[in-house]
Amino acid sequence: MIRAVLLLAVSLWAVSPLASEAGAPARSSSSLADPAAEAPAPREVQQGTGFIVSREGHVVTAHHVVRGKSEVMVGPMPNGRWRKAVVLGTDEALDLALLRVDLEVEPLAVSDWADVPMGLEALVVGYPMPKVQGLTRKITQGIVNGDRKTGGVLGDFQFSAEVQKGNSGGPVLAPDGTVIGVVRAKLNALSIAEKTRDLPQNVNYALKSSPLIGFLKAAGVPFEQRAPDLGGSYRPFETFRRVERAIFAVIARDPRDPPGAESARPAESQPTPAGAPQR
Repeated sequence: MIRAVLLLAVSLWAVSPLASEAGAPARSSSSLADPAAEAPAPREVQQGTGFIVSREGHVVTAHHVVRGKSEVMVGPMPNGRWRKAVVLGTDEALDLALLRVDLEVEPLAVSDWADVPMGLEALVVGYPMPKVQGLTRKITQGIVNGDRKTGGVLGDFQFSAEVQKGNSGGPVLAPDGTVIGVVRAKLNALSIAEKTRDLPQNVNYALKSSPLIGFLKAAGVPFEQRAPDLGGSYRPFETFRRVERAIFAVIARDPRDPPGAESARPAESQPTPAGAPQR
């Protein structure tokens, strides 16, 4: 029974410590991984989540979602179609990528991390495991658990809202819908359980919003910075309605990907195909 449970444990395609990349050996729980050391396998479709941060169509996602790929698509749009995105810049150390797409959507505001208290309710909206769960937005809820020290720098935080493959690059949200982080990784539960005989639950990591703010300012993005409303009362369905139109799936590929991968990539301005890809 324990073995059956362990086989269900998955880890995000991510560059954060204690997370394993798809198809790669599990990383040691006592070492930090070099983000460049385990690049994704060539000619493989990659998928994550992205979110709009400006009225000019700037989209934030994770660097590892678009890494090594020459074509990026964002969607599905309300009409079921997809649009090509341009990669404006990336920061491998922060695991961030900035895209731009021809789209006018109400953007998400970003909060300074200094305004985020430990224990704050945290929500994640994204596209987890689309081959299994379908290519539709999903919402999960948890709390901000605490800091995670990475490479001597407190740049990540731990949160308990469930995330899976496909959530990478998506926003972690305060109850009022302001962005407090960017999903990076989850603990490799299978690897840890094999070593400790204890199965970690809902141990996930995100980049704090302050490094994101620095990244956006350096790129000249006209975004809104706003502290979360800590006094308001917001139910998850209300938050979802506030933010859903600003959150999209991001698919990255090479035009010369093999025929098997072609069916997993939606054509530009075409309806979303059945069986859309899992990152």
